[in-house]
Amino acid sequence: MLGSAANICRSRTPSVGSFRWKTQKFKAKIARSRPVKTPSMLALDHFDFYYAPLFGKRWPSMRLGLVSQNKFLAVANRFSNSFETNQHILKDIGSEDLIVKLTTGKRASDRIAEKKKVTEAKPIAADSYALPEYQRPEVDEELLEDRSDASLCEFNAPTQSITPGELQIGKSDNDAHLNRLDIKVTGLEGQFANLPSKEDFIYYPRELKVFTFPRGSTADFPFPSKDVDGIPGWWLLDGGSLVPVLALDLAQGDTVLDMCAAPGGKSLLILQTGLVDKLVCNDFKLTRLGQLQKALSMYVPSTSEAADRVILKRRDATCVEAWDEEAKYDKVLVDAPCTTDRLAAQQDEGNLFGATMTNERLNLPQIQTKILLNALRSVKVGGSVVYSTCALSPVQNESVVENAVAIAADKMGIEVIEKDLVQLRRHLSSTGYYKFSDQCRRGSLVIPFLPSNFGPMYVCKLQRMK
Repeated sequence: MLGSAANICRSRTPSVGSFRWKTQKFKAKIARSRPVKTPSMLALDHFDFYYAPLFGKRWPSMRLGLVSQNKFLAVANRFSNSFETNQHILKDIGSEDLIVKLTTGKRASDRIAEKKKVTEAKPIAADSYALPEYQRPEVDEELLEDRSDASLCEFNAPTQSITPGELQIGKSDNDAHLNRLDIKVTGLEGQFANLPSKEDFIYYPRELKVFTFPRGSTADFPFPSKDVDGIPGWWLLDGGSLVPVLALDLAQGDTVLDMCAAPGGKSLLILQTGLVDKLVCNDFKLTRLGQLQKALSMYVPSTSEAADRVILKRRDATCVEAWDEEAKYDKVLVDAPCTTDRLAAQQDEGNLFGATMTNERLNLPQIQTKILLNALRSVKVGGSVVYSTCALSPVQNESVVENAVAIAADKMGIEVIEKDLVQLRRHLSSTGYYKFSDQCRRGSLVIPFLPSNFGPMYVCKLQRMK
């Protein structure tokens, strides 16, 4: 028995020559969920998909500018008791007056007046964006084919709802015909719109004192000092915000409406020119109206004459039916709500590219078009409307302008022309601080780039002719 058991053991023991090593197998581990992308990451993905084929070789530089710290201007506060001293402080730290660079020379005003006469004598172009073939930007049609259809979807109107403006009491009888119009924005109104264009010429406000560091400088402005009354000597804002205010071409005694005024940076710029007789600052949300009031009271003392020229209004600028500001203003500024591309690429809080903000983002072009429609109604015949956004998207920029102009002509009998900001683009570009896109079929677009990282800021100026 023992011998047979030993034989069995020997038979089960493998020989050295027949021993085989087994490869260890590992079971692949699968993540239970995909990595969650932040709203800023989703925004950059969106920008890469839409903007890369649109801007071509410029996009990598623009993208780097978007995710980098933007460059600021320092606006000297003329309502401070230390106004002159503050200007010397800003110059001593190495910054220079940007407006002076645009208006150098003792007889500059005479040369500007002569140039303006020549500009006004030029005929109006019937279709400004029908460029000759050699000037049209090269665009990959295959890359844009899918994007064009997707972009049109951004104009789809939301489901029917009652806006806060429709609940307001006291709607005038003059607006009864607008209720019957039942204005809806589809995004296709401006496809075949013919918007004539004429070159604009601008007088730069000499009272506006705006400082910036030289191109390529990484210096920062110090915290503003306060005078004996506690009024700050200056404040900072992105350099792109200056362009819409300059485009207004403010004149002495103008009555101006800032339709979406909060948080108040552009309203303060308008006051700093010392040209307006009345400035109406409008916003609808109470929180934003509070921000606006706080900014104005911080930089404009209540005892100042300028404080009496400011009127705060709470009206829903997106409600065409309830808007009754008809032909009251010489100039209207529409700094429309938008995707704010720079903030969307850097911040997650309040980002419209978040998963819960999709409807708000897709409804933006419709909201922007309605605001611009109300602006065209509010300006006097011969007056100007400046439309601006902080977005690079043509859907929020040129398309909104064309759709609003088409609806205004068809439904309201309002006729406008575009005032092409050729002079402003040329002069700002010559300073070395601003870079403009060559992709706009109308309007002007300040694009970010590292040497002087302003923008983005889209600006289009319209003049009401009827």
